[in-house]
Amino acid sequence: MAREGARFENAYATPLCTPTRVMIMSGLYPNRTGFRALIGKGEGVRMPASIKTFGHYFRAAGYKTGITGKWQLGKFDEFPNQPVEHGFDKYCMWTWVYEGKKSSRYYGPQIYHNGKVIDGGQEAFGPDYFHDFALDFIDRNKDESFFLYYPMALVHSPFVHPPKLGKLARSKFTDDLDKKTVAFGHMITYMDHIVGSILARLKKHDLDQNTLVLFTGDNGTHKNITSRLSELKLKGGKGSMTEAGSRVPLLARWPGTIPPGAREEFFCLVDVLPTIASLADIRLTQPVDGLDLSHNLLGKNGKDRKRVLINYGRGYFVREKRFRLNQDGKLYDIPVASDATRYSEKATTDPKHDAHRHRLQALLNQFMAIKTMEEDEK
Repeated sequence: MAREGARFENAYATPLCTPTRVMIMSGLYPNRTGFRALIGKGEGVRMPASIKTFGHYFRAAGYKTGITGKWQLGKFDEFPNQPVEHGFDKYCMWTWVYEGKKSSRYYGPQIYHNGKVIDGGQEAFGPDYFHDFALDFIDRNKDESFFLYYPMALVHSPFVHPPKLGKLARSKFTDDLDKKTVAFGHMITYMDHIVGSILARLKKHDLDQNTLVLFTGDNGTHKNITSRLSELKLKGGKGSMTEAGSRVPLLARWPGTIPPGAREEFFCLVDVLPTIASLADIRLTQPVDGLDLSHNLLGKNGKDRKRVLINYGRGYFVREKRFRLNQDGKLYDIPVASDATRYSEKATTDPKHDAHRHRLQALLNQFMAIKTMEEDEK
């Protein structure tokens, strides 16, 4: 995908899954929806159906809509019709918490498939259910317009070894990896296999040239994992308001429409909904915080994102190409020119940067003043 599509070098999510996935689907900032951190497990907690998602928009536009993998935005035993209420015709999801018990997403999985609970045996592997659903959804809808959202269970902890491709995974490893990293690498290999399988299925049905595929992550890598970016060893930053916590991969592949190559422009995952709606010529009927950055994908001129604004829990930051200002008042001089500088987390108190500090603080104050949808209604 990176070779054949657009590869965004400056894409950002929140540092945790719940706020990012709500942001992706709704085009709204976490401090707008109220989903700022990990969703709670108490009774009645869910993402309200009143939050309009890309599922709603694409279904209304005549697309067959499907979702598979991880929902975790409300319990299915309390709200059994959630995916449909959020715009998805068909679904195959990990149950997360069901009848008071947290279920497995990997071996011995519990799956909620179009209204039915499936308890897989100990040899069954949850991601295989989601993978099979994705391929079947493509097969069933190959002659119609379809929209598939696949928030993967992989490569989340606990780090386990998938049932296949172990030899292939080990062929890429160095000798100094600990057990958790070896399992994580095996999961990455399995994830890559699933993505490749989906692309192959599109090609089989001659849909390759007529389908946009986006690949991204919903937060930084787990803190127990140290990645390598060329010679740089990078400790995972999931859950932290840092570059390692919020910078994510973003690939966009659409052969014949999206020119391949790197994109240096900023992209925040709040931009997903308005961007794909624009590409599908779907008009949004409610205001969103995200920007239509379809021109970045297409390699055309347009209004670029000048900065990234992130909210996670009680934390906030504003990021430009050189500086990042966090809610605690720390100014980081970390240009995106190289990974070494980007991830250095070098704070600065140099007075010569005061003008940047004051300018970014004004932007951050505006962002922090956003009211939730519930507060607006009051």
